Amino acid sequence: VVEWSGRGLRYDADQRHADIIVHKLGFEENSNGVVTPGERREIREEDDEQELRKHEATVYRAMVARANYLAQDRSDIAFAVKELCRHMSAPKMGDWRALKRLGRYLIDKRRVVTEYNYQFKPSKVQVWVDTDHAGCKESRKSTSGGTVILGNHLIKAWSVTQGVRALSSGEAEFYGIVRGASNALGITGILQDFGINLGVAVSTDSSAAKGIANRRGHGKLRHIE
Repeated sequence: VVEWSGRGLRYDADQRHADIIVHKLGFEENSNGVVTPGERREIREEDDEQELRKHEATVYRAMVARANYLAQDRSDIAFAVKELCRHMSAPKMGDWRALKRLGRYLIDKRRVVTEYNYQFKPSKVQVWVDTDHAGCKESRKSTSGGTVILGNHLIKAWSVTQGVRALSSGEAEFYGIVRGASNALGITGILQDFGINLGVAVSTDSSAAKGIANRRGHGKLRHIE
């Protein structure tokens, strides 16, 4: 739902999907919620590796697909939903518990409204990126996360599993910079269609990744050429 008022735009993520997820998972209005949509499973329980029965797997895929649609408009659940989507082909009991965790999070957080109030023209497109080196305990792949800010407004956020296994935290952060810069260049291209020309600033907390990005040539990192 999009509303245009005297202050600007209000973008309301479709609450019905959150309502359906909570209801289908068997939670009531007065059920206890949690403060985070997911958690890292450092130690897996014995039955976490047990595959779901056919009808349970069907329900899992349906709920995760709906959550994935909702996550396009809600950056707060992006990482948790991304991790659930990675196991849609053969979901297990551990994945079902993770889905229930998401449902508990949505119990009292079903509605999220993003406000885009009027503002003066910003001087640049600001990008913030971060990664978790080898964060996945199963594949040892990293996740690239980031946001694109235009003035005071969040206009894009993402959480994506990297396609390759980074051999160092600096390499993982460098891949995060590349994705963030690519997203920003796509947005500046759209802005140029409206006659707005802005520069891009990408921010990261990794000095190693900055060194890789500023270096001319691949140096010792020939495997990422």
